[in-house]
Amino acid sequence: MPYRPLGWLSNWSQSRATYTTAVDRDLIRHYCRTSRRNSHTTLTGESEIAAHTAHSTSQTQHTAHSRTAAEMAKPKVLVFLGTSRQGSAVVDALLASDKFEVFATTRSAKSAEALKARGVKCGPFTCGDAASAKAALDAAEPSLVFFTTLMGSREVEGASGRIIVDAIKAKGGVQHVVYSSVANADVAPDAVGHFKSKLDVEDLLKASGLNYSILRPVAFFENYDDPANFNALKKGSVKGLWQADLKVKHVACRDIGKAAAVMLSNPSKWKGKTLDCASDDLTGTDVAAALTEVSGVECTYGVAVPRFIMRCVMKDLNAMIEFFETTGYDSDIAAFKAVVPDAQDCKAWFEARGVKSWSEEASSSWFGLF
Repeated sequence: MPYRPLGWLSNWSQSRATYTTAVDRDLIRHYCRTSRRNSHTTLTGESEIAAHTAHSTSQTQHTAHSRTAAEMAKPKVLVFLGTSRQGSAVVDALLASDKFEVFATTRSAKSAEALKARGVKCGPFTCGDAASAKAALDAAEPSLVFFTTLMGSREVEGASGRIIVDAIKAKGGVQHVVYSSVANADVAPDAVGHFKSKLDVEDLLKASGLNYSILRPVAFFENYDDPANFNALKKGSVKGLWQADLKVKHVACRDIGKAAAVMLSNPSKWKGKTLDCASDDLTGTDVAAALTEVSGVECTYGVAVPRFIMRCVMKDLNAMIEFFETTGYDSDIAAFKAVVPDAQDCKAWFEARGVKSWSEEASSSWFGLF
């Protein structure tokens, strides 16, 4: 699909011209009826019609110019992976600010249609594919870019990030890039591969010569309601990856998106800076207590994957939990809330998921907002 950022202007101008013509026809009929009674009025009417037509044309041109200027004044932002958890949160925040023209890459036609209905221009993108990264940049012609990288092996995720960084640099004209990494990527042990892969991308971005800022989120609240990974939130229980008494910092993807919008709104302030994203610090027992309070239903916390299985077949995640047990995230919650004052804590996040309805349901499971 060709990218036509001003395509709407042509349609608007045509409809305006049709409206003006209809108004002029009504005025002509009126003045002709009057002329049959008074020839002097006819001459006056013709002058007024001419004046009205000239004024309407001038007004149309001025309004069109004003709308065009306003549209062009908005910086263009390209959000890679615009339907991922973080990407969609960034799109939401950018649209809410009404400061940007938003272009997002998508992985399916269905998700693209949903974004287009909200005024977002869309294009396809495949992780790790240099041609599609170039195509997205060529279509969007952005001055600002947000991207993150999907969890994978250190080599695969690092290569995916390199492709995007290289494509942005080759494109030219991009004034600022925001990358979402992970908190404590620099101090976590090498065994936590999905932390180190993001650190590799950070280093690539820093060495690229591009203007950048980096977000470093902690654990997502969204992991407690993750049907795609067989951990849908169910009435009366909540599951995580670690034991109930381990305290871990959390953040909502919604608030990562808000922080990205803040950075993109003021690139000069955030140039070269890193912001940890964390809004709550709690154990699994705390999570269950928050869910109990919000839902009105007694809830328990459980471990989604037995630890012995994780040690055998999920070594990356097991190394992450060992890191949490020995060191953990050191992110400053107050510093993040200074940037996103309404950042959700655990209770607010559960409220947003709609669990208050649990106390009114008779069933033993909840099929809530996914």
